Amino acid sequence: MTGVRALNVAVLGADDPLGTAFLRLLSERDVEFGEVFPLTLAETEGCATVRGEELPLLDVVGFDWSRVDVLVNASRAVAAELSERTAADAGCRILGLGRGAAGIARVSVEGALAIALQRVLAPVQAGAGLRAVNAVAMLPVAVAGEAGIAELAGQTRALFAMETVEPEAFPLQIAFNLIPQVGAVQADGGSHLEQDTAGELRQLLDNRDLAVSVTAVWAPMFYGAGVAVHASVAGDLDLESMRARFADLPGVTLMDTAVPGGVATPATDAQDSDAVFVSRVRAGADARHDLAMWLVFDVTTLEAARLVDGLENLIEK
Repeated sequence: MTGVRALNVAVLGADDPLGTAFLRLLSERDVEFGEVFPLTLAETEGCATVRGEELPLLDVVGFDWSRVDVLVNASRAVAAELSERTAADAGCRILGLGRGAAGIARVSVEGALAIALQRVLAPVQAGAGLRAVNAVAMLPVAVAGEAGIAELAGQTRALFAMETVEPEAFPLQIAFNLIPQVGAVQADGGSHLEQDTAGELRQLLDNRDLAVSVTAVWAPMFYGAGVAVHASVAGDLDLESMRARFADLPGVTLMDTAVPGGVATPATDAQDSDAVFVSRVRAGADARHDLAMWLVFDVTTLEAARLVDGLENLIEK
């Protein structure tokens, strides 16, 4: 890139877990960029670390978008969509998860749930042919940002102290609870995250006709996610062959023993790992054509890596 000005990058949600992970990974990669502007939606003071330098968090309200070339949106907050639109109007290129603000030019990257499912289901599709996928995902509060983490921690302390709790980041109490409603429910009964995951998985697997059902559930976990997966295959199911494929698959760790504790869990295995852990591989209701398994992964690590890859692609263009 000799003789070409390096691109300046704004990171919205730099104080959230995904933004922090993105900046950490960006600092570790050999990516050529100019200035970095860490932005926050919250009224907070603090700093973000970029290649060993502490940079003050900047309020996105009133930010001068002419200072940057690319906005990386690492926030799932609804308010972030307005910032995307404002930045796009100022001529910035936009990179983010999911669908983002409507009606603007945007580079969208897949979420961690679709990435993890594709990584494990690709060899299933190659070996037996996928007909349908049903996934129930237990998502950690880190997906809701720093506010989600603070709410789970605060509610847990309050309930132990016999105090009442008032939900803010989530629609209901999250401590010691499950909430089967991640985001606003649409007319068809699904949420944007569930719909996006189904579409992203079809695209990643290059299988437009694949029947995909996703149920996303907020769970009282800080970082790791767990997913119960049931896949219907066209060919005859060979469990030992599937286990052998998973054992040799890059980015996948097979933990599937019958001894107590011989399975992956979000708290003990997922955090800060870029692997997808596979456990409980077994036949489903139809022993010949149904595959069941349990997946565990770190949402923020997988999504941060995808965002960094996306930024590298933008810089190289």
